Amino acid sequence: VLGAGVMGAQIAAHLVNVKVPVVLFDLPAKEGPKNGIVTKAVEGLKKLKPSPLGVADDAALIQQANYEEHMHLLKECDLVIEAIAERMDWKLDLYTKIAPHVAKHAILASNTSGLSITKLSEVLPESIKPHVLCV
Repeated sequence: VLGAGVMGAQIAAHLVNVKVPVVLFDLPAKEGPKNGIVTKAVEGLKKLKPSPLGVADDAALIQQANYEEHMHLLKECDLVIEAIAERMDWKLDLYTKIAPHVAKHAILASNTSGLSITKLSEVLPESIKPHVLCV
């Protein structure tokens, strides 16, 4: 899951609820541990009422990652869900950065609610475009 904001973190939580292995990505933190943003998001899942986690301890099943150190992990993913803020420029930048690391067979899904999925896919290689969808 790309983006450890409210939506991305909760998508990750629902996936671990059904025992789907999850890697949750976000920007590297400017201070402290580089996975600090993701760590804060995962810890926050345990405090929500109602909790998106069926079992609070399952938060430990969410693998924490950042875009600076862990892009190689995308090669192992069958499904990549992008859930960052609704800004076309940010999404296009992210897609450009992840494209070389996404497995050829993977589905790339955007959680966008109003941006053009066609426009988003323009920065992707032809081999990935047939696997792009909006969720």
